[in-house]
Formats: sequence, C-alpha cells, structure tokens
Amino acid sequence: MTNNIPDNASILVRSFGMDTRKEAVFRMAFKMHTRRHYQLLESGDDRVAHLSIVDIDGPGGTELARNLHQSEPGLRILVTTISSPADCIFPILQKPVRMETLFPALEALLLDTPGTTEKQDTNVKPIRPDITVPVTSLNTQQASPSPAPQNASEVPVAPSKPAPVLRPEEVQYFNSDEGLLGLLKIAQRDQGISVISDQNQCAVLRLDPSADQAAALIDDEQLQQLCQVSASNLQLRAPRDGDSGENSSLRHMSLQSLLWQVAAWTANGRLNQKLPLNAPVQLKQWPNLTRLPMLPDALRLAAFLARSPASPALTVKILRIEPRDLFNFLAAADSLELLRYNTPENPGNLVRIPHDSASLETEIPAAKRSFLGRLLKRIAGI
Repeated sequence: MTNNIPDNASILVRSFGMDTRKEAVFRMAFKMHTRRHYQLLESGDDRVAHLSIVDIDGPGGTELARNLHQSEPGLRILVTTISSPADCIFPILQKPVRMETLFPALEALLLDTPGTTEKQDTNVKPIRPDITVPVTSLNTQQASPSPAPQNASEVPVAPSKPAPVLRPEEVQYFNSDEGLLGLLKIAQRDQGISVISDQNQCAVLRLDPSADQAAALIDDEQLQQLCQVSASNLQLRAPRDGDSGENSSLRHMSLQSLLWQVAAWTANGRLNQKLPLNAPVQLKQWPNLTRLPMLPDALRLAAFLARSPASPALTVKILRIEPRDLFNFLAAADSLELLRYNTPENPGNLVRIPHDSASLETEIPAAKRSFLGRLLKRIAGI
C-alpha cells in the first residue's frame, strides 16, 4: 500500500463473509458517499486492498478475521457483527450498520485511531499508518469543527455539479418493439431456438431463450451499430447449418444480459415512447446488477425506483441524474419486464402507490430500519 493517497483517489475495500446482497448494499453506500471514493473489490480483483471488512456472524467468521490478521499483520480489518464478542481484537462495526457509523469507522481505521464504537486489543500489533487522510476530510464527530458543520448522517445524492436540466421539448423517443431489440423480445416471447441475421443473411446472434442463453457472432461495436438499424434489415429465423461458421468472435452470455445491453444501446439517450415523461414508473424488483452490464447510476436508480414510484421528469430532478442515463436505464429495465407503468397498452401493470410517509414511519421505526432502508429513505427524501 502506498504511504499517501490523494483525496480524489479510490480507497480499495475487500469484503469477507458476505453474500452478494450484503456486498450490493455496501457498494451502494460507497457510491452515495461523495467525501471520499471507496470501492468494494470484486472477488477476482487481485489489487491490494487498503481496508478489509469481515462479517463475523457467519460460521467461522471470527477465525477468518484472525487468520487474515496472522497472514498479513499490517492489514486494516473492520469486523461487523450483531453482538460484540468480548474477546474480539478488531475494531467493531455494530449491526445494523448505519451511515453515521460506517464511514467514521472506515476513516478512523485509515488513520489507525480508534473511534467511539471500536474495540482494540493491546496484544495486537499496531497497524502501519500506510495511508494518510487529512483530518478535514473525515466524516466524524471528532473532526475539527467548521463554521458550518454538516450532519454526519446526511447522504449526498449527487456530486457538486450543475443540476441536469430536462427540457421536454428536447426529449427524443424510440419504439422498443422495433429493430434488433424488438426481434429479441419476440424471440424471448416465443421461447424457441432461433437466429438473428443481417441483410446479407449472415447470422449475428444465436438465441436459446428457454435456457436463457445467447451467443454473439460479432463484436460489441458491430452489435451496437445494429441497435440503430431498421428491422427491415434484420431477420429472425430458425438456425441453419453453418450459421456460426469459423467465426472466432463467438461469445456466450445470458439472454437477459443481452436484452439489458441492447435495450440501453437502442435507447441511446432516448425515452421509450411507452413511458410518458410525467407519469409515474416503478421497479417491480431490483435488477440483478451483479450479472448485468453496468449502466451509469444504475444502483442509485434501482434504489430510488424500487422504493417509490416517480415520473422520469421527477427522477431527474430529485436524483440530479443525466436524463440520457435515466432513459437508458429505463429501457434496459423494461426489456426485462421489470417496470410498472400506467399506459393504455399496458393494462393491469399498474404502479403501486405507497402509503403516506407518516404511516410508513409508524410501521417501521427509524431505529429498526435496515441499512438499505435508511439509505433509500435518504435517497428518496421520504
């Protein structure tokens, strides 16, 4: 690890003992936090992490943390647990994890100075101060007071930059039932093995919807270009001998992943004409973002639209997100039938309007909400 890290550099974090759902929550929290850039490493990423977070509530969790420390005594380790074990030698982040305790604990660990909720054992070797973090950048109550202190629990919803402007007269629309995306949706509906070929009758995609499998016989750049081609130049047909030929660019993927990416490429900053600009839209469920191509601000949009219905115009205003990024995300989500929206062409798929905020507060006290629930409350402002 380097001796000093600039404020705008990434702080690499590795997790242990967590499932994909817990990791997704931490990734979203890191994305929401704008004072420093924390990044949770993927399992296959071999970069050296600056910090490690270990969930010790699973089987062998405490032993895992101890083994990590023994194998690399200089590793900064933060453990998360529901009940603090008396013999724990590492700083503890008590569950349920809160924004106002997570980031102060991480920053204190970077400085190697225990916070109010941390525990340390004097028999543990001191962790090397490999990273120097300016005190003025800490999101803790111990930091030097400033003329206008910021609430430690506040979650910024966007970087400090001019708010995007959505002008209705400039919004462009596209038809999701046409072109390559339209053919993919037909193949998904019919569930038969098929091939999509170009105007020269050359196969570009092989599809097996029942197995959620697809194979691309062209590269991403060519595939992206086909997303803007008229359906009259493409054909959905049964497979033929020699469709794959000797093509060396054959790439396998899930059909869900292909639909998601093709929809975003087809939208290309345009709004699906099925979605009125000022009508509410809602996610039925979270997309599995760990298995789908990542789109800009996908985590923030999923968190917001899964919690509360909002029109595209209102979403841009609240999240301060670029309209084109929102439109691409909505197109991708709709291609997987993850959206609810009220249109004459979409009967029965009605947006579910939640109860008023007062009743929600009564049902789930703030102190008992999950970490994700509190994040969503901050994001949505409800």
